[in-house]
Amino acid sequence: MKKLYFLYHMSWQFSGMVWDHAFALRSTPRTNSVQQIFGLERHIEPRERFTDLTDGFGNRLCVGNYAEAHDHFTYEVCGTAVVDTSKRMPSPCHPMYRYPTKLTASEAPVLAFLEKNQTPEGTAEEKARMLMQELYSQFVYQPGKTTIYTTAGEALAGGCGVCQDYAHILISLCRSCGIPARYVAGMMIGEGATHAWVEIHDGEKWIGLDPTHNRPADDGYIKLSHGRDYQDCILDRGVFRGNVSQQQIIYVGVEEMT
Repeated sequence: MKKLYFLYHMSWQFSGMVWDHAFALRSTPRTNSVQQIFGLERHIEPRERFTDLTDGFGNRLCVGNYAEAHDHFTYEVCGTAVVDTSKRMPSPCHPMYRYPTKLTASEAPVLAFLEKNQTPEGTAEEKARMLMQELYSQFVYQPGKTTIYTTAGEALAGGCGVCQDYAHILISLCRSCGIPARYVAGMMIGEGATHAWVEIHDGEKWIGLDPTHNRPADDGYIKLSHGRDYQDCILDRGVFRGNVSQQQIIYVGVEEMT
């Protein structure tokens, strides 16, 4: 068990005025069997009323609309998370996590990887861990080589990418082997940006695996959202009126409390 203080800060700076700004934010962690959230504080600037909803995947969704002209938008959430993965409870698996999406399709590079790295007999978790180990040893973390539209097969063929690509590839490999898997967006101990990892279903419960670091997603991780792939888990999404350029800044900080 770990007690973690977390801060998620996101801001948009616009080169001019925008208006009729509608936003949908999946940046607020929710309490579940693994993580308990306390002392949650949220701030949105410009100040505006917002509504908390739950999306179709069970993620906490903050939505709102700011009609007046403004040249910046900031969202910040902080609080304390008590995380204990040993308390993970049995949970059903929706069939959608068994099937490919555009970003996690069983493309030729994925099938070739599976043919080269045959999974041994064992549990779903044992097979997924073996695939994670092989992916970690053959794939290189390198920013700037992929985009949010890069598929698992494209990233695998290129041999490098970022956490999103590691997650998409492992999801594709697992689903191709009959192991249900889903994409997770969240935070982990340290400073920087958000992180992505995978949860696989072992027939009883969801188990977190971080292919970028080749390890279980343990008590140092805080989940923000999950879904079939990245597109279901976008943390900050919005539309507005105005002919402007924009710059986004994201800061994430998670530290263990004693």
